[in-house]
Amino acid sequence: MQALWRYENGVLSFREVAAPEIQRPEEVKIKVMYSTIGIQDLRMNRAWDFYAKPGIAGYEMAGIIVELGDKAKAEGYYAGQRVTGTIAKFCGSCTYCLKEEENNCLQIYSKSGTICEYVVWDYNQLVPLTSETPFRIGCLLEPVAVVYMAFQKMKLLPGDNICIFGGDFNGLLMLQFAKMAGADIITVVEPKERNRFLALSLGATYAVNPADDTYETELMKQSAFIGFQSVVITSSNTEWFQTATNTVARGGTVMITVYYDQGKDFSINSLKFFAMNLNITSSFLYSRKTLLETRDIMSALQLEELIGKEYPVKDALIAFEAEQIHRYPRIGLVLGT
Repeated sequence: MQALWRYENGVLSFREVAAPEIQRPEEVKIKVMYSTIGIQDLRMNRAWDFYAKPGIAGYEMAGIIVELGDKAKAEGYYAGQRVTGTIAKFCGSCTYCLKEEENNCLQIYSKSGTICEYVVWDYNQLVPLTSETPFRIGCLLEPVAVVYMAFQKMKLLPGDNICIFGGDFNGLLMLQFAKMAGADIITVVEPKERNRFLALSLGATYAVNPADDTYETELMKQSAFIGFQSVVITSSNTEWFQTATNTVARGGTVMITVYYDQGKDFSINSLKFFAMNLNITSSFLYSRKTLLETRDIMSALQLEELIGKEYPVKDALIAFEAEQIHRYPRIGLVLGT
């Protein structure tokens, strides 16, 4: 089969590889109908990065089951079923998996990529899609679940003010969750003009350009000079951690949903941290329960606007170039009809 291959040096090219076959009764073979490209797919040269490894590129997919093992059948899956899921393979046996906290799995690893004709995943990596869900929307379940897990952990209350650093895919999703939760003021800090306009169209109260010299002062004005109850960092801009901790309110939460270079450290004055009673936390991946909950709320979200461009899979290399230049929230790749 044809697959988009990521080499050790980060070079991408199409190559012919053997189509995967079912080896165990838990496995399911899926014809990939849709995949996507996001900023995480561009992180090709960081050996420590969860997403940057050689092999088939891509981390999100929606498709149709074409073959499955007996155990997968016993779990209710069937040939012809529309599915999406997660490339993350949880061990299922560690103390966290047994408590349904798979996001903390001690032996997590990522399976083969998704920009190819077929993938073989375990049934417990899959989430069924309804016949009414377009593949391009169902494909987004995994990244939406990442943000939904972080949103749940923040415990945002109606009337709270929130500042989101980063108007990328995760930031624009967090904006929508905050709006659904009844946030009073929602501010998005984003350098790209296109994404600031998109944030406003999705319900942001303010969209601030961090290139403006007075943007930190503007943030304090928008929070009535007491700070935001919740501050979320969805961008890997290392300068924003300090600004985030400066603009959070007493007793507020700073949520970090990205990770940085392995050698990057952050610091905060210990007295400020203590006196402000801050909660600094992070969120990585999701639980199986969160994946299923996310599927059931996706229809309430505006996701079409987050797919900035769409290409046939034969133009995937052009799509990667477009993402490098424009940093769209997501680019869609059509593999089947």
